[in-house]
Amino acid sequence: MSGSAISRHFLFTFNPRECIAYLLSRYFSPFQAGIYCEQIKTSPDGWQLCLSLFVKEPKSAPEARFFALQVLEDVLQNRFNTLDASAVHYLRQTLMDYVSREYLLSASTNEELPFLKNKFAHTITLLFNNVYPSTWPTFFDDFLALIHTHPTSATSSADSKPTNQRAVDLFLRLCLSIDEEVARLDVPRGREQVTRNVAIKDAMREGDIRRLATTWIELLQEYRVREPSIAEMVLRIVGHYVAWMDISLVVNNTVIGLLYQLLGEVRLRNGACECLVEIVSKGMKPLDKLNLIQLLNLTDVMGRLDMGDDPEFVEHVARLTNVLGVELCHIWGENGVIPEAKTAAYGLIELVLPYLLKFLSDEYDDTCSAVFPFLNDLLGMLKKQKKVAKTLTQPQRDFLLSLLRVVVVKMRYDDEVDWGYGEEEEEEEALFIELRKVGRPNLKGFSDAIAAIDDALYAGYLHSVVIGTFDSFEKRGAELDWREAELALHVLYLFGEASRGQMQFVVTQETETTLTPLGEMVLKMVTSTQQLANFESMHIWNRTEISSHPHPSVPLHFFENAVRYYLFFETRPEGIPDVLEAFVDVRGLHHPMRQIRTRSWYLFYRYIKGLRPKLGDYAEIVLGSIQDLLVVQAELPPAAPDGADGTNVNTASTFDSQIYLFEAAGLLISHEAVPVEKQVKYLEAVLNPLVKGIQENMSKEMYNPEDQLLPLQLHHLIMAIGSVAKGFPEAPDGAASVQQPWAVIFKQATEITLMVLEALNRFEKIREATRFAFARLVNCLGAEMLPYLPPLINSLLNKCQIKELLDFLPFVGLIAYKFKCVFNLQTVIFNILNELLLPLVNKVFVFLNQTPTGTDEAVLLLDLRKAYLTFVIQLFNLDLESVFVSDYTSDVGTQKMAFGILLKTVNAWGGSVQQLNQASATENTGLGQPLPGFEQFMFENIVRVCFEVPMKQSFNLSDGQTVV
Repeated sequence: MSGSAISRHFLFTFNPRECIAYLLSRYFSPFQAGIYCEQIKTSPDGWQLCLSLFVKEPKSAPEARFFALQVLEDVLQNRFNTLDASAVHYLRQTLMDYVSREYLLSASTNEELPFLKNKFAHTITLLFNNVYPSTWPTFFDDFLALIHTHPTSATSSADSKPTNQRAVDLFLRLCLSIDEEVARLDVPRGREQVTRNVAIKDAMREGDIRRLATTWIELLQEYRVREPSIAEMVLRIVGHYVAWMDISLVVNNTVIGLLYQLLGEVRLRNGACECLVEIVSKGMKPLDKLNLIQLLNLTDVMGRLDMGDDPEFVEHVARLTNVLGVELCHIWGENGVIPEAKTAAYGLIELVLPYLLKFLSDEYDDTCSAVFPFLNDLLGMLKKQKKVAKTLTQPQRDFLLSLLRVVVVKMRYDDEVDWGYGEEEEEEEALFIELRKVGRPNLKGFSDAIAAIDDALYAGYLHSVVIGTFDSFEKRGAELDWREAELALHVLYLFGEASRGQMQFVVTQETETTLTPLGEMVLKMVTSTQQLANFESMHIWNRTEISSHPHPSVPLHFFENAVRYYLFFETRPEGIPDVLEAFVDVRGLHHPMRQIRTRSWYLFYRYIKGLRPKLGDYAEIVLGSIQDLLVVQAELPPAAPDGADGTNVNTASTFDSQIYLFEAAGLLISHEAVPVEKQVKYLEAVLNPLVKGIQENMSKEMYNPEDQLLPLQLHHLIMAIGSVAKGFPEAPDGAASVQQPWAVIFKQATEITLMVLEALNRFEKIREATRFAFARLVNCLGAEMLPYLPPLINSLLNKCQIKELLDFLPFVGLIAYKFKCVFNLQTVIFNILNELLLPLVNKVFVFLNQTPTGTDEAVLLLDLRKAYLTFVIQLFNLDLESVFVSDYTSDVGTQKMAFGILLKTVNAWGGSVQQLNQASATENTGLGQPLPGFEQFMFENIVRVCFEVPMKQSFNLSDGQTVV
């Protein structure tokens, strides 16, 4: 097949339109064209055809020539050992003839496309890897001679130009490609390749690298004006090669002086800066590196730079500052370095610190983050110094204070950032919060590190920032920039994370109690000039505490802090009314912005739960203030986009947060300070609408059973009932009944919940909500729940799926524990389990006997097996194992199944390793490690059951099925 045919076939796969007429005339399909190209790649002589295709005149389409180079690369990279010496010579000669023709004999100005230039350079590099220095020791000489030769048909003006620009471009691309193939450390290579690359670098160091370095500098001087893009390429090459070449070839007066000059040229200063970065980061011994840094005197050079308004150049200088600081910190921390060198290194670090602070405070995050590694090493160094010397010098403390100022300012939202009300603003605000959490996590880490080094300095500065901002708000009110208020609250929040040990709010010395800096900040945050006069009206009057700032970000941070530091209010309870008022009015629970409102619901619950013993005086008024929020209205989740599988769709709804309000209501209603008759009143006020809502929706169900919203609404109502019950105290141990008037209200709610389950247990959400509610109702009603358990468990089990069984088995175990150990009703719970066990075991093994159809299902079955064995062991631990051999479950099949399970537990967890190996040889079971304590359990319980069963009258020894 000719090169022309190859070109057309490949072009069809790459650009069908350009050769469709040719292919149709020869009845070639796209599939056939692809097959032809693959055959060329794998055929022994296909590379020769492709070589001819690439070098022929007139030139083929760029895509076809690119394919030809791919075939050559494949041969040179993977099948070079199949070529004999004559083939290698032919390949080399043909390529060099092409280079000579293209760059010396032709005066054409038609440049190759960049992707073809790079591909061709890489192809020659792969040839270089296999023939240098063994059979082509003059490789670099040949190309160095090329760059000094101009095209024969060029004008006489070429004589005034020292080098051939097109040949220089090829030569430099070759240099970059050789470094990538031979020296790059981030490219994985095999042992043979590593050995080959070491030999190539050694050969280059012996002679060629010196000529190359000289040529690079000459080209840099020539092209800095003539063609800066060529000069930029030279700078990249010097930066790459300096890592493994003799440093003296670059670090000399000529080269360094030239680099410093280029720092003042707009087109080349970024490249020059990166070249200096590579020079400073070159691997060297500590003392040699210190001498290098002293010689470069970079701090003086950076001080004379005019960075102007070029953020890209500023970022490059920041990178240079970073690598300089990192290397100096490594010298200081290196073991074995003489003290004089450490002192000199630290002196140089002090010269770099102003640049560190300058770039850290830069408005662009890329520039700021460029110096993070240096700052991290520096803080680690100061921490070591503090540990050894027990103190810091005053300049070090001054630097830490300046650093802390910069870090705190960087945590502030930018001036152009703003958001308000509405859905779009909520989404925008969420992005801001995510930026602070994810985009700038190092800032918090740095502030924590400063706190670990000098906690007094850290506490003092943050205290001044927070108190100063709160004082400013008292004077200026809403005129205070919301960013300042939000920053103060955010800093206060972080203060608690940086504090070592338990947070302290007060310090007691003899008879005097004073607030700590943290205590003073929290107190200032909640201080107000008015008391609870307007609490019930849920309106903000002329208040002065920070939570009344009109920007929505401020009250949210206020609530976050109130929850984080809730223990403060145990020592200073006078602040509780102000926080509660802020929570229940339009700053929190009633905020017009959905995101802040729903987040406040959760934070309110956390605050109520943490301070419940202190809230007796406020329980009734708070309940009255949140009554309007305890209305359940289900929302269908948004439909998944077309083509989405729905696995990553966020289905969180308002109710997911609202449920915390119901639990908070339960905590407040059941508070000991609320009179019993009022407890009944408030509980009815909360539960009656829920019960009524269930009744109304159940009547709708009779007419519209396919309503998708109906089961969701019922699910929410039942979950709300369970959440209220969760806030009530647990029933007393051993009590036969709960002697509280509110128990009747919960029993009514239980009955309506059970009615929903029995009617609609086909819905998984109904089963889930009922299981949740009953688990909470059992806690507060205790033995009062016994009559409801059999119908509950049967209804749940009837439609239970494999995922639900994973929750259902622990649920039954919890019920068994409660009524056996807490309420001392062993006989009653035994009878319930006796009826339940057979259908439960059958349900479990219906799933366990299934063959998994995928990985997810296999994992579920494994989890179910573990859950079931855990359930069985739990029954044994509760001394309820006799349910396995009771008369109710005495059918042979069930007994065999039960003994099979016990046998598996014995094989898995009992006996010696030798016995386990013997069991493994006789039965195909998965065995685990012997379980400590299981052997005693085995003899006390399992062995006893093995003797009890044959002694029963129902055991028929003549029945073969029984014996088996």
